[in-house]
Amino acid sequence: MKAVVYKTFGPPDVLKLVNHPLPQRSAGELLVKVKSTSVNPVDYKTRNGSIPIAKKNKILGGDLAGVVEAADADSKLVKGDKVFGLSPDFIFTSKWGTYAEFATIKSSLVASIPDNTSFDQAAAVPLVSLTAMQALDNAQVQAGKRVLIHGGSGGVGGVAVQIAKARGAHVTSTCSTKNIQLVKELGADEVVDYTKQTVDQVFKNNPFDAVIDQIGGATTSQSLAVLKKTGHISFVLNENINYLKLTAGLALGAIGMGPKHHLGFVRPNGRQMQEVARLLAEGKLKAVIDKTFPLEEAAAAHQYLETGRPSGKVVLQVAS
Repeated sequence: MKAVVYKTFGPPDVLKLVNHPLPQRSAGELLVKVKSTSVNPVDYKTRNGSIPIAKKNKILGGDLAGVVEAADADSKLVKGDKVFGLSPDFIFTSKWGTYAEFATIKSSLVASIPDNTSFDQAAAVPLVSLTAMQALDNAQVQAGKRVLIHGGSGGVGGVAVQIAKARGAHVTSTCSTKNIQLVKELGADEVVDYTKQTVDQVFKNNPFDAVIDQIGGATTSQSLAVLKKTGHISFVLNENINYLKLTAGLALGAIGMGPKHHLGFVRPNGRQMQEVARLLAEGKLKAVIDKTFPLEEAAAAHQYLETGRPSGKVVLQVAS
C-alpha cells in the first residue's frame, strides 16, 4: 500500500510517500480502506522531534474515514460499510497511522458515517470532536451554563463551540477579526476579538461557569480572572501550559479553594464517536475544512498547518 512515513525527525520534507506493507488485522479489529484523513498538530510535533519519545519510521495520522475491507465473521460492521473514528495509532509511540491506503482499528472505536457527511468531512472531526467533548465533560458544560471557549475558529475550538451549543450552554468564544463571522455561524452567542480586547476586560463583572483553554500563557491568567470560584477550567494539552501554576490550581480546586482545574489528553472512544455521528446527522455539528491536499502532498499540508493559521481543518485525500 501507499503510505506517508518519515525516517528521521525534521521539517515537512522528511515526509515521503512509500510502498509499505499492509497492517495485519487482529481479532476485534477492522481493516479499513482509508478514503480521507486529516492533519493535526500532534502529527507535525511528532514529525519535527518536539516529542522526544516519538518513534521514527512511523506512519503519521489518527483520524480515519473510509470503507471496511475486512472484519470478524460476527462483526456488526461488514465489508463495504462506511466508518470513521480516531485510531490509537495517532499516539507517537506507535509505528502505524492513517496517512495510508489501509489502516486497522478496533470495531468498538468507530461509528458509521452519516448519509449527509462526506469522507473528507468525516475525516476532519474525530480527534478534534473527541478532544472537545472530553474537555467539555471535564468542565461539566451543560444546559444553562456559561462557557468561554478559546480559539473558536480552530479545529478543537470550532467543534467545542458547536457541541456546547448543542448541549444548551451559553457560548462565548475568542478569535481574530477575520474569523468573527465564522465563529458566530458555528453558534457562539458572543465573540471576543482577541486582537482588540482581552476577556478579562470584557467580562470582569460577568464571570463564567467554565473555560476551555487550549492556548495557555497569558490567556490562562485572563480566563481565571473571569471564572467563578466554583467553576471549572479544562485545559487541552499544549506547549504553553504553565505546569507549576496548573499543579497549584489542581490542588486548590481539589479542596474547594478555587476553580477546579482539569488537564486532558484525547482518548479514542467509540461511544463518543456515536454521539459525534448523531450530531452530524442532525446538522448540529459540521466539519469546517480550510484546505484539502492529496496524500502525496502531505509535506505541503504540514507546512500549511504549521505556518498558515488555517480556519478549520486540513484534510488529506487518500483515495477517490
